[in-house]
Amino acid sequence: MREVYRVVIADDEMISRGYMELFIKPSKRYEIAASLPFAGDVLAWCRENPLPDLVILDVMMAAGIDGLTAAAEIKRRWPEVRIIVTTSMADTGWLEKARTAGIESFWFKTYSDISLLEVMDRTMAGESVYPGSAPAVLLGKLPAAELTAQQRNMLRLLVEGLSNREIAERLFLSPNTVKDYMDDLMEKTGIHSRTALVAQASRLGIVVSDTDRRNETAAKG
Repeated sequence: MREVYRVVIADDEMISRGYMELFIKPSKRYEIAASLPFAGDVLAWCRENPLPDLVILDVMMAAGIDGLTAAAEIKRRWPEVRIIVTTSMADTGWLEKARTAGIESFWFKTYSDISLLEVMDRTMAGESVYPGSAPAVLLGKLPAAELTAQQRNMLRLLVEGLSNREIAERLFLSPNTVKDYMDDLMEKTGIHSRTALVAQASRLGIVVSDTDRRNETAAKG
């Protein structure tokens, strides 16, 4: 008889959580043990119930700890539990954070060319499933995949509201170097306003500030 895996889902968006339930429930391989609105609820649930085989966590949460933080804590406490982190944002900076935390798989809800069930099957088969390329999203006229790590870091700090001088201090660069980087980024994107650059990067989820991800502000992406 084929093993049935117990799954816990955490996503604060009811529609997104409902879609995942809709696709998972008909599968004979999986049983939804719990469907929860917040990442922190998963930690409490795991303490009080038999451990699930698989946890699916959205990164961004409207309240409490974010999905990446919860996933890292689950891995620390219960390393045998397999985890898939999901997001509808296009921020690829989270991939390395997930890998570093030992999270098995990462799935972009909106941009992936494979289904969640396929990611689940491959994860439970012992595979680590991460996207091979960045989501195909344009920041102005520049493909987001072509952003360098330095550009992403600077853009993330810009989204946090830091000035050129503050960004320079954070990245150990001179203000003039930061200005040159910003001018180059605006030239490549064709977006010649810091406000417009921040607005578009935020709207598309190309970068999300750490304060937003960790709920240190009230906003949710």
